Amino acid sequence: MLFSSLFSWSFVGASLLMCVAMLNQYEQNWSLTVREVLGGSLISALTFSTIVSLVGRRHVFSKALTEMTGDPRSLARITTIFSELKGRMGLQHVSLREARLGTAFSVSLNRRAFVAVSPGLASSLSEDEAEAVLAHELSHIKNGDSRAKGVARLARFAFRFDPLLRLVEAAIHRERELWADRAAIVFTRKPIALASALVKANAQPKLSASLLTAGLFVGSGGKGLLSFYPNLERRVDALLELSRKMEVPQAVA
Repeated sequence: MLFSSLFSWSFVGASLLMCVAMLNQYEQNWSLTVREVLGGSLISALTFSTIVSLVGRRHVFSKALTEMTGDPRSLARITTIFSELKGRMGLQHVSLREARLGTAFSVSLNRRAFVAVSPGLASSLSEDEAEAVLAHELSHIKNGDSRAKGVARLARFAFRFDPLLRLVEAAIHRERELWADRAAIVFTRKPIALASALVKANAQPKLSASLLTAGLFVGSGGKGLLSFYPNLERRVDALLELSRKMEVPQAVA
């Protein structure tokens, strides 16, 4: 709610100020129409509020994400896998962090990029499953998903009462998750391992999703047009079908 409130209140305040300013101009120049007065006020207020929201996201959101992660010393068993994989994917600038919330997620923001994995999930995964999860999260960074999701969320903040944008935002999140699944398979050739890892991640203790974390964690399942996550069963079935087409052995190492 932080950024929607920031946008909403700055928009209301800027609208009132701009309306007063434009009305003063209207008194001095009767050639201005009411449409120009109100339209100019709304456009100016929208621009101001968007800038305020972007500044807030740049600083506050970055700090919040930093608090969600910690030193990766607890992830020693997957560090080598991560280093080898990010080199293979051409993402040497990405760092590995411990996730203090949720299961696993990735963020690329303000020239900082990292993948975060919880110790609980890391300890439950086999080497193949860990590689598949890390490839999924690195694919989000490689595909620029943080940017795409951020733009979708900002658009919904700007027009928060438009139900269509809520549907669009959720659809973008789901599409990017499925895209990251496919991209991960390209680099690992292990769809069965990813399917198994998604099931294990979904079985981890659940975190109440806030606006900050909605659509962020791997392995979450959802249903319906407003869900940020693809249906888990269909997602796993798609990976199993892909493994059959690739003629991958039905076992996880």
